[in-house]
Amino acid sequence: MSTTFASTCGLLLCLAPALVHAVEIFRPLWARWVVNWVLPFFAPDLPRPAKALTHDDQITMLDAALAAAPSDKAPAGADYIFLMLFEQRQGALAFIAVAAGVLYGLTLPLADRHALHLVFGIMAALFALVNANHAGIPALGHHPRVSRNGRNVGRVFAPFWLTAAVLNFLGFTQAFA
Repeated sequence: MSTTFASTCGLLLCLAPALVHAVEIFRPLWARWVVNWVLPFFAPDLPRPAKALTHDDQITMLDAALAAAPSDKAPAGADYIFLMLFEQRQGALAFIAVAAGVLYGLTLPLADRHALHLVFGIMAALFALVNANHAGIPALGHHPRVSRNGRNVGRVFAPFWLTAAVLNFLGFTQAFA
């Protein structure tokens, strides 16, 4: 495998989050598209409209979470729900920024890509660790509500992100060769 090919593949793999989550910048509840039409494949199963969450379902779930907060902590509960949705939007923004960096990096000669490979390699390595934790490897953090599909996502994407990390590491080290 040539260094340029490894570099290009490492960059291209980092487009994945933006391709899936960019729309959440407009409406964080659009994450249901991933829940409804992507995650069922990790069951393994097929998406089924009858099992798909709707916007109204999501609002009902959020309202139930708000109602579950102790009454003296209701403002903090409301802020927590706000923060989760706010961070969903910020995540989409960050993924769009990464995609812009990838597209820019693809126009650069190999020797000038090193800073992008450093940042994207670290991102990919951390994503691999988080997905490995979701897959069941302990001591890499704690997610208190990993679903069956979430565990399977971790099993698939831990190696995906490890590959992206290795390719970006190769691109980073070869930029100085």
